[in-house]
Amino acid sequence: MSIIELLNEIGKLAQIINEKNQELESLRQSYDAKLQIINQYIENLKLSSTSTISDDELIAQISQPIECLKCHHRVWENSQESEFLLIPKSKIERVSKVEDKTPTAQAPAPSHTAPQKLSKNKSKIECSYCKKTGHTRAKCRVRLSTPK
Repeated sequence: MSIIELLNEIGKLAQIINEKNQELESLRQSYDAKLQIINQYIENLKLSSTSTISDDELIAQISQPIECLKCHHRVWENSQESEFLLIPKSKIERVSKVEDKTPTAQAPAPSHTAPQKLSKNKSKIECSYCKKTGHTRAKCRVRLSTPK
C-alpha cells in the first residue's frame, strides 16, 4: 500500500469521524430541546406536592399498574405499551450533569500488585545440585557437563 493510498484512507476515516461527531451533536441538541420542552411543561403544571420520595419508593410506585378510579381502565402498566404518559413531578436533568453533581464517597481502589521476588545476591545463591554458591541448578556446569 503506497503512502498516497494510505493518506486517502486516513482522509476517508477522518471524514466519517466528522460526520458521526456532527450526528452525535445533533442528537444531543435534539435531546436537550426535548428535555427542555418537558421541563417547561412540568413547570406549567405547578404541582402542589413538593415532597421527595426515595428511589426505592419511586421504583415501587412506577412498577405498579395505575388504574382509573372511575372506570377501572388500566392507564399505565410498566410491562406493556400504554397510550398514556407518566409525567415526572420535578425537572429532569441530563445524565452527564447528574453524574457531575453527585459526589462519590468511594476511595480509589487499592492497586493489588503481585509480590515481587526478592532477588538474592549471586554470591548467596546456592546450587541445589552441587551445593556451591554463585549459580542455580539450571546453570550448574557440573550437572550440564555430565552425560545422561
